[in-house]
Amino acid sequence: MINKIKKLYICYPGGNINAIVEDPVPKRDYDLVAQKIINIYNKNKSSDKQIEQVAFIEKPKNKKALSRLSLVGEEFSGNAVLCLGALKLKSNKEDLFEISGTNELLRIFVDEKDFINGQMPKLRLIGQLNKTKEQYPIIPLQGITQILILNNFQKNNNWQKNEALRIIKNNGLEKELAVAIVFIKKERKFMKIKPYVYFKKGLKYEIVEETACGSATTAVGIYQLIIKNRSINKLKVIQPSGNSLYISVKNVNNQIQPYLIGKVKIIYQESFNLV
Repeated sequence: MINKIKKLYICYPGGNINAIVEDPVPKRDYDLVAQKIINIYNKNKSSDKQIEQVAFIEKPKNKKALSRLSLVGEEFSGNAVLCLGALKLKSNKEDLFEISGTNELLRIFVDEKDFINGQMPKLRLIGQLNKTKEQYPIIPLQGITQILILNNFQKNNNWQKNEALRIIKNNGLEKELAVAIVFIKKERKFMKIKPYVYFKKGLKYEIVEETACGSATTAVGIYQLIIKNRSINKLKVIQPSGNSLYISVKNVNNQIQPYLIGKVKIIYQESFNLV
């Protein structure tokens, strides 16, 4: 029984607050520890100040990597990439990291304006994108499948969540590692998103409305590259939190290479009691 976390970081990457555990917690206890952290920290806090996901810093498998970060369900998270960079690149401006949901080593660096630039998993583009039965484009990111919906952005949250579940079930995606259904509104110089992420929590799957989603932001950038047939440079994507993330994407020999860009606030860094 783990009663105390010696090193807990709470990070705010523009929304989607992440709790990052640096203690050597056994993997079998990840789900229990994560749920305790969420329950205790979130108690009596408004929804915009609550933790949305928990990840664990581990020893990397590849000697070239500085560190590894694993989410509870072993899915991928773009926001977690930014948080890891903010925690590990204080004295070192650039390094390679491992993240759950992908086998790639991901480069993270801090630019001259102190934005974290996190490499997202590469995507091999062969032919046209697949589409759902409803004809929504599918962006098959490693660790989290993205489905982009270019209408119904104005619908209320309950309608969108039910529609997201219907699309997941209608397309047989209930057992995927993670799926994001992303409602999108295009403005002249930026995009707005409302992401609903479906993932395994313990023995059950659940769907949550995220206040920010780096992976969904990445998918939007990839889709813009595909339909415009040109590189995307720091496209501004406004998150449900009202904050912005940015995405840059280029195509090199049919291999799509995205970088997610954002600032991260570390709002808590000390020990944490689980009882």
